[in-house]
Amino acid sequence: MIQLRPSRSVPPEAPRKHDPSASDFERLGGEPGLRIIIDDFLDRVFSDVMIGFHFDKAPQARIRVFEYRWAAAHLGGPVSYDGRPMVEAHAAHRIFDGHFARRIAILRETLAEHDVPADVATRWIAHDEAQRDQVLAGTCR
Repeated sequence: MIQLRPSRSVPPEAPRKHDPSASDFERLGGEPGLRIIIDDFLDRVFSDVMIGFHFDKAPQARIRVFEYRWAAAHLGGPVSYDGRPMVEAHAAHRIFDGHFARRIAILRETLAEHDVPADVATRWIAHDEAQRDQVLAGTCR
């Protein structure tokens, strides 16, 4: 009897992507699937010419931990976000509208390239957008 092994590129939970009864977290492939998306997203953010400089001296491993927890918690995963409140975490940084917009654009691109279902991507983007006023140092228009 031939045993088929699951693909290494697709998390085992991926078949739930189209299951309307599954949480957004489950639809993304649970922890393994979400970590792939978060790691790709942060790799893009850290290396981006427009916003990457914000992270030159930042503890990138720590940011990965909290970005995963932040996303997992609002996507319905069994994780709590236990980081500092957004206002406190970003107070020392001069983040302006353009920086925030660039982060959202990178997130949109990343979610599209990972074939995140449109309804999940819409909720994820809306959740992050709702934090805008807590993250910005001001406008730069």
